[in-house]
Amino acid sequence: MRSGDVGTGPKRRSLDNGHARSWLVFCLSSLLFVLSQFYRVSNAVIAPRLQEDLALTAEQLGFLSAAFFYAFAGVQIPLGMAIDRFGGRWTMAVLTALGGGGALLFAHAQSFSWAVAGRSLLGVGMAGNLMGTMKLLGNWFPPGRFATLSGLTLSLGTLGNMLAATPLAAADEHMGWRASFVALGWVTMALALLFFLCVQERPQGATPVPISLSRPGSLRSLGILCRDRNYWIISMATFFRYGSLVAVQGLWIGPYMIQQLGFSPVRAGNFLLALNVGLIVGSPLGGWLSDRVVRSRKKIILLGLAVMALDLFGLSLGWGEKNIWFLSGFLFTFGLFGSFGIVMYAHIKELLPPRMTGTALSGINLFTMLGGAALLQSVGWILDHGGTAAAAGQPDYRTAFFLCAVGVSGALAAYAFSQDSRNEKAHANAKERV
Repeated sequence: MRSGDVGTGPKRRSLDNGHARSWLVFCLSSLLFVLSQFYRVSNAVIAPRLQEDLALTAEQLGFLSAAFFYAFAGVQIPLGMAIDRFGGRWTMAVLTALGGGGALLFAHAQSFSWAVAGRSLLGVGMAGNLMGTMKLLGNWFPPGRFATLSGLTLSLGTLGNMLAATPLAAADEHMGWRASFVALGWVTMALALLFFLCVQERPQGATPVPISLSRPGSLRSLGILCRDRNYWIISMATFFRYGSLVAVQGLWIGPYMIQQLGFSPVRAGNFLLALNVGLIVGSPLGGWLSDRVVRSRKKIILLGLAVMALDLFGLSLGWGEKNIWFLSGFLFTFGLFGSFGIVMYAHIKELLPPRMTGTALSGINLFTMLGGAALLQSVGWILDHGGTAAAAGQPDYRTAFFLCAVGVSGALAAYAFSQDSRNEKAHANAKERV
């Protein structure tokens, strides 16, 4: 064969097709994650309307938002086993369609209980979109690109956060939150069908990682996970990291700006964009730094947790109330460095055998979502009952931010004792447990 003929035949066309299909999988998977991110934080800008329409206290509003995360967390362990057994394609498509039904139920809720039921069904429906995406990325892309692509997925998912800010606030003003969620429910089910029809589980001819389909095999993987010291350290860190992030971004920063600072809902949504821009930049940046520059999962995560703690202490001291530029800076850096937490998924993945990928990632995501639920609800309780401000009938946001700052600081201290995965010893340990 002449050198000029290389790469022009069927083999080259096959490689091109495989490359294009891998990016199609990435794009459609990320699109479903956009939905998940949107629904997680969608209560923030419509919180005053929800309180008015459903007659909710701050504590009830916190639980309503937390219901999504409790349901999301509750299915993580069986979800991980399902992803390992049946693949990301089936799991994501079925659950996303179920989530569309949850959006419709939430839109028609006439009481607190029915709204909680709708949010819970949404949580179950969105539960598989990040873990399923990571499973598919592992099937379609080289291992050395996993953290970078995971970060890029989270960055694209931030579009959902942005859509849940000013655009959702505008839709609420023009057509109401109920009509908005009816439309969203049908769009969600349509996207689930599109995903199922267009995505394949793995490249044609690829050999799947052997998975034990027996219950003892699944339980053995779960046992290995629970005995791993690093799993519990990473779980604690993701609990407070994501819990604080979602408590601020997903609900309470909106009412804080509206009630404490006197912002309109649309202006509050505009300030939320600073946080979301930070998330967009920080997610792929953290993955890229850990893959290519620092070559360490642990160091990048420690940096992210440290800056998050400083930002939260600043908010608890009221610095954002004195100068809106301080507030913008806090929100941007909080999102930027808070999103470095996506590297935790690459960290645990590299510390455990490949056959346990779904179980390991979902095990971490369990505590991620529990953190979101617990801190959302805890902040709601503090706003109603805690501190001198609450005693005077005013929401005590400073105490709430301080609680989050202390939690993230504790996570930072614990993470210093974790094992870094970007070394030969970690990979050797993982192989020994296969």
